[in-house]
Amino acid sequence: MKVVSDTSSNIDLSLKMAFSKAPVSYGGPVMQDQFSTLHGYGEVEGSKKVCPGVFVGGSGQLMQEVRKYNMQPTEVLFVKGHAAWVPGQLSREIEKGVWYVAAASADLILRYAGAPVEEGDNASDLWADVLSTMGGKY
Repeated sequence: MKVVSDTSSNIDLSLKMAFSKAPVSYGGPVMQDQFSTLHGYGEVEGSKKVCPGVFVGGSGQLMQEVRKYNMQPTEVLFVKGHAAWVPGQLSREIEKGVWYVAAASADLILRYAGAPVEEGDNASDLWADVLSTMGGKY
């Protein structure tokens, strides 16, 4: 997995310096020159709650928290690009078995952003853990 300092991008230099050791993950083929931030720090200016314990955005405020030593840079996952669908496309693809729907905890979603790894988890393969928790044919 890359870290922010190893990624060529249009990220503001001060943000890049504050999060030089933060992990970077592939988010999808759309707008690959843009980054989103996923974190469990809580609601900060510019962030939105995705689900309990998971937030997206707020990198400017998070940078201030890193500088004040209130959080570690590795507790933020930078996601490069994203996926997007036209209305109804994702539902059709799920019906065809292209995608699987799974319930996931904040610890699973934030695995690469410093969330704890439990005994028996596959720390290097998030998707293997997701599929194994789904059980059955997965």
